[in-house]
Amino acid sequence: EEGYKAAFWRLFKFISGANDQSTKIDMTVPVINKWFMNDAYEVVGASMSFYLPSAHQDSPPAPTDSSVVVESWDDAVVYDRAFGGHRMDDAVYKREFELLWKALAKSNITPFTGMSITAGYTRPGWGRQRQEVMFLDQDSV
Repeated sequence: EEGYKAAFWRLFKFISGANDQSTKIDMTVPVINKWFMNDAYEVVGASMSFYLPSAHQDSPPAPTDSSVVVESWDDAVVYDRAFGGHRMDDAVYKREFELLWKALAKSNITPFTGMSITAGYTRPGWGRQRQEVMFLDQDSV
């Protein structure tokens, strides 16, 4: 929980002007969290990302915090399950990942197991939330 909050505030400072251009950047959705897994499906690392609006994509400002990086993502095949709710805890995400895994298994699809992805589309504390859980296709890694 503390790592999640710290990551959020680092990114928030970046979009609030803690960058080499002192540029304020509109906060966008979704907020993407990548969870890196070991062979026992235990989380061994994580990252949080905001989407940069198109006005900043050709020449994004450089972060002043060395733990914040600007990434470009390649196109990928992503398997996704959207859901809503008021409470987002580990048990909810675990259940949603399991339901996505079972749906993929019915279609004989085995996704990449080294990373799980979550996405949030609305502000915390503002009622019913849109959330997503995702896996990457094996060939997209």
